[in-house]
Amino acid sequence: MISHKHKCIFIHIPKCAGTSIETALGHFDSHKGRGGQDHRSIRMIEKPVLTSAIFSDIENFAEISRRVRHRFRTVKNPLNKETVTTEQYKNYYKFSFVRNPWARAFSWYKNVMRDQIHQEGLGITHDISFKEFLLQFAGEGMLRPQTYWLKSFDGKLHLDFIGKFEQLLEDFETVKEALQVSGIDLPHKIKGKTTGLRKHYDNESIEIISNVYAEEIKLFDYSFE
Repeated sequence: MISHKHKCIFIHIPKCAGTSIETALGHFDSHKGRGGQDHRSIRMIEKPVLTSAIFSDIENFAEISRRVRHRFRTVKNPLNKETVTTEQYKNYYKFSFVRNPWARAFSWYKNVMRDQIHQEGLGITHDISFKEFLLQFAGEGMLRPQTYWLKSFDGKLHLDFIGKFEQLLEDFETVKEALQVSGIDLPHKIKGKTTGLRKHYDNESIEIISNVYAEEIKLFDYSFE
């Protein structure tokens, strides 16, 4: 999400309270209904683009392709088409929020299970087990590793701040202070309970998350417990 009003770039990783943050910062002021979130990765927004770093990784080429396709896509929320100049990209406050990957994966599964449109898009039925869901989709689509959204073309994290879902209110205060805004409430727009994860995971499914998301687990100091 790009906000020229607040001079910030927010990288909305799915199932990390991003809808609440976008709401608080006015991203949905002129949009109603589905499809309003901006899930662009930092590489979808990054400026300048044509640097030697884009040749460092095959995934960079995929992100360049996504950038080009996004220019011609029809989006439901026109703010998802906002861009920045090189100077704005340099100076805007860039931030994101991450979440324990075991909790995030289960939260996305529960979201899909209560939404027939998601099920049809993924080609699954509502009775798929959580383990089977992980075997099919861990590391893919909305369950890409969180580092996919956060890494710049040079493979590094250049955001000004990365907060944690687990301390959302406290960390959002840091964002508000940086943006010099007050009087903004953080609504809980999409509510999903992921307490008691142990009953939803067995050893194999725990290990799936451990392997697929090893980098972010180490980087953000997460564990299953």
